[in-house]
Amino acid sequence: MPCDLAPTRRAIRAAVRPYALPADARITVAFVSDDDMRALNRRYREQDRTTDVLSFGQAVGRAKGERAVKKLVRDPDGGLDVGDIVISPAQAARQAKRRKHPLRREIAFLAAHGALHLLGFDDRTPDGYREMVRLGAAATAEAMAASRA
Repeated sequence: MPCDLAPTRRAIRAAVRPYALPADARITVAFVSDDDMRALNRRYREQDRTTDVLSFGQAVGRAKGERAVKKLVRDPDGGLDVGDIVISPAQAARQAKRRKHPLRREIAFLAAHGALHLLGFDDRTPDGYREMVRLGAAATAEAMAASRA
């Protein structure tokens, strides 16, 4: 499922920019099948269904944003691997169709959402969910505006 990844990169950068993540920090994005996503979701979240995005990062406790960034630990080689974002393009395509917007926008939003999770943001409460949707939507809007420029 080909997709322009430039908005995805920009959405991640926009999502993490307010939290002073060092410029050399690395976030990996992987695209997997629904079956693989379901297996990951079952293994790590004990939910036997596919999902749109999962994030796997360093333990930052209850810290979020800039406080979470300060808890990140560099590798022995000096690199700063923040974590991995895993996206199901098939699930993203279904959501994009349902929401009536382009797939690249949905994937950019999911990537921004995943990056926020890596910085300690949590959507398991109504307030946390609203905060993450707001921040992810703002990052996505910035990324998509830059795509049109």
